[in-house]
Amino acid sequence: MRTNGGGQVDKDYIEVTAKIFCVLEYFVQEGDHRYTISFQELSKVLPYANTTVHRILYSLEKLGYLERESRAYHLGTKFHALIGPAVQLRGLQKVAKEVMLDLLMGHSETVNLGFIDCGEVAYLEVVQSPRVLRVSASPNDRNPIHSTSLGKVILAYLPEAEVKALLKAHPLTKITSKTITRQNQFLEELALVRKQRIAFDLGENVDDVVSIASPVFDHHIRVIAGLSIVGPSVRMASKLLDIGYDLRRASLKVSRLLGPFPGRPVGATKVQFEKLLDPQRIVGSLVPNRSHE
Repeated sequence: MRTNGGGQVDKDYIEVTAKIFCVLEYFVQEGDHRYTISFQELSKVLPYANTTVHRILYSLEKLGYLERESRAYHLGTKFHALIGPAVQLRGLQKVAKEVMLDLLMGHSETVNLGFIDCGEVAYLEVVQSPRVLRVSASPNDRNPIHSTSLGKVILAYLPEAEVKALLKAHPLTKITSKTITRQNQFLEELALVRKQRIAFDLGENVDDVVSIASPVFDHHIRVIAGLSIVGPSVRMASKLLDIGYDLRRASLKVSRLLGPFPGRPVGATKVQFEKLLDPQRIVGSLVPNRSHE
C-alpha cells in the first residue's frame, strides 16, 4: 500500500500501474543483452505472484506493447512506435549540437533547432549569439508555425493535406505588418521554400528580426526538424546569402549524421545559390512597413 508524505494511504495511486511499468522497465533494461525474456524468468525476478505476471504479459501482448515468440516475449512494434519520436529527438539534439556551434562560430548569430509539436514550433536546442544585441530563445520555447522560418521550412515538406489541417487549426493570424495572412499566398511561399530548401522570416514574427531556416530529414527523407539562424535585420540583411548557403549544407550534414540519407548533394556553388535565392528581392522585402496582408 503506497502512502503520501503524511503517512496516509495515497488513494490516487494506482498500484497495478507500477507493476505494469516494472515489467516494461525490465524488458528495456535487459534488451541490451538479449531479445526475448521468458515468463519463468520474470516470475523469479519480479516481486509479484505468477498470476499477476501472467496477466500483465497477456494484457501487454493484447495491446501490442509485447510480442510472443514460443514461450518468451519481446518488446512489440507499438512500444517502439510510442517511444520512437522521443528517442529520435534526443539523437537529433546530440548530433546537431556540434553543427550548430560551427554555424555560431561562422556567423555570430543565435542558432536554433526546432520541430513542430501540437501546431507550434518547439525549440529543442538553442545556441545563443555572443553579441550584446541578439535575438534570444530557450529550449522548450514555442512560436507560431506560419510566421517563423522554422515553421515554414518544416511545413513545406509535409503532405498538403496535413499542412491544410494545421492551418485550419492554427489560422494565419497577423502578428506584424509583414505576416502572411492569406492561405493561397502562404502555400505559394511554401512552394518557393521547397525550391530553395531555405525559408525566411523577414520580420513576420517580430519586427526588425530576420530568421533563415533549412530542413532536417530522417533516413526515409521525412522532414523532422529544421535549423535556423536568427538576428536583428540590420545585421542579417548583408549576410543572407552566406547564412542561407551555410544553413543548407549544415542541415544536410545533420540529416546524414542521423543515418543513411539518400538525399542529393547540395551541389550548388554560391553563385548558383544566389541566382536561386534572388537576394535583391529578399532584401527589398526588408524595407520597413511593407505589408503582406
